[in-house]
Amino acid sequence: MSTTDIMRVMRRAVLTVAIGVLIVSCGGDIAAEKTVPVTPQQPIGRSTSQLVAAPEWSPAVESSAVDNRPAYEGFGSLTPESQTLVALARGDIDVFPATDVSQTPLTVPWTTILGTVTVLTVVDQPSAGWVEVMLPIRPNDSTGFVRTDDVEIYVANGKIVVDLSERQLTYTLGDNEIVSTTVAIGTPANPTPTGSFFVTDSVTLANPNSPWGPHALGLSARSDTITEYNGGDGIIGIHGTSNPSSIGRAASLGCVRLPNEMITLLHEMVPIGTLVEIRA
Repeated sequence: MSTTDIMRVMRRAVLTVAIGVLIVSCGGDIAAEKTVPVTPQQPIGRSTSQLVAAPEWSPAVESSAVDNRPAYEGFGSLTPESQTLVALARGDIDVFPATDVSQTPLTVPWTTILGTVTVLTVVDQPSAGWVEVMLPIRPNDSTGFVRTDDVEIYVANGKIVVDLSERQLTYTLGDNEIVSTTVAIGTPANPTPTGSFFVTDSVTLANPNSPWGPHALGLSARSDTITEYNGGDGIIGIHGTSNPSSIGRAASLGCVRLPNEMITLLHEMVPIGTLVEIRA
């Protein structure tokens, strides 16, 4: 893939898909919408091998590729609190448990189930042709190694922190607080998982009045209690809501709900691959 092709893919070119099942249904007592087949648009194809099961909510959505972001020019130049390295897939990626190609790899498809080019947030500095990355699989906090020839590395500015005890989400760029809002979190029976995750997708829902509001960010996080829902894998998301009275409460099945105006801001500003820290 040429540099021009990479930059074209990384721009916010909107891809329309119809989704049968998506992120964990955090609407609680709100019934899921009717499912419809997935029809990805070319040329962003999908592999027949699926690492990530379909997420678990069911609207039709528009999915965008990552924004154009600065290329990687050296780990030492980064400010860890405000910048993260992200690996953009050039195709299906083989992920190894160590820097040893004799071991059996796990294959990550080139695109997510929403048609977005796969990105994997980088754990540590690339070295000797390898880079360690975070993985959107069970168990949470899984990592693996990919060859640098299989990815394009870029810099994602900013970080999202979700404080479950305060029921607060904050998005910062460097020392600047860009978004701060009260959120709804998972119930005691289906809590929001804690740990370090990253944004895998940023979507616009066809119906802005859906139970998930106008937009949603898919995360690499998986529910600790829901392992199968509508054929999916309990994928956690950050999204809006059609029930604003739930904001500030423990009301979801694990997802983080925001006021619709706040998720709209995050959808417009947060690049895919951004680090998300969820604290108890």
